[in-house]
Amino acid sequence: MEWVLPKKLQKGMTLGFLAPASSSSEDIKHIEHVAHDCGYKAVFASSCTSKGLYGGEPDEQAAEFNEFMTNDTCDAVIALRGGYGTMRYVEQLDYEGIRKTRKPFVGYSDCTALHMAIGRYSRLVTYHGPMGVDWKEGRDEDIKHLFECLEGKLQVVEPLPEPPRGAIGVELGDGILRGGNMTLLSMLMGTPYGFEPDSYEGTILFLEDVGEAPYKLDRMLQQLRLSGMLSHIQGLALGTFTDCEGDDDEADYDIGYEALRYMEQDRPDHLPEPFVCYVPTGHGTPHQTLPLGAHVHFRYISNTLVISPYCK
Repeated sequence: MEWVLPKKLQKGMTLGFLAPASSSSEDIKHIEHVAHDCGYKAVFASSCTSKGLYGGEPDEQAAEFNEFMTNDTCDAVIALRGGYGTMRYVEQLDYEGIRKTRKPFVGYSDCTALHMAIGRYSRLVTYHGPMGVDWKEGRDEDIKHLFECLEGKLQVVEPLPEPPRGAIGVELGDGILRGGNMTLLSMLMGTPYGFEPDSYEGTILFLEDVGEAPYKLDRMLQQLRLSGMLSHIQGLALGTFTDCEGDDDEADYDIGYEALRYMEQDRPDHLPEPFVCYVPTGHGTPHQTLPLGAHVHFRYISNTLVISPYCK
């Protein structure tokens, strides 16, 4: 099944907000005000004001997500926050309907489960971008970048942080960008909602996380290595690893350098040399919006990531 692009947003359209994971206490009025300032209307699902451990029962959250993604209530769906809960109902999503309506979906963190599931069974490009919880003072640039993506404008992320030790090279690295929160991706390995082994080649794997000590990150990296994924992917795009410093004896841990070594081990001869690039996105700011499932280009020589318009 070929990848399809989400519809392009235009001023005056309606943004639909929901809480697909944990319950939320976000300032809905402020989020609505920001949406209006950006030229959009806003509607909020009942989950935005629900309470409880996970903000609702799995079947309720699945029904709400399906409704917002497939009917005419809104033109795009934006998660209010992450937390925990999306893995509980991914098998209940209307993947055919989601593919047919092609609505943009925005989220990150726990929403990685939704990105992966939609990517695998709807083959719809989705957006790893700022959620409602991030629509606050001091995040103007992040919100601006989000709407540039949703409105189909070309973006060049530059300059990226320096890549791990070794030659940058001069060739162009490109592939399908997939991934998200490293912990969620680890949890999905071996399930029907993780990566398909035949999709490894040509994939640029995007990883980010929050609050995980280096030894935990390395444990998950070993899982990716042992699965055979690291030796077959095109390259690795590493986002922000917020509050992941760990103990003093872990201060020198460099996940990019370690991953690059693993990508080079037992690599099939027909595959190009792998690469690692660092992208300023993840928990916190800056948070550059990334289109998951889209074809992106990493330019070695200029150390930039080119994000072409991925909607129509």
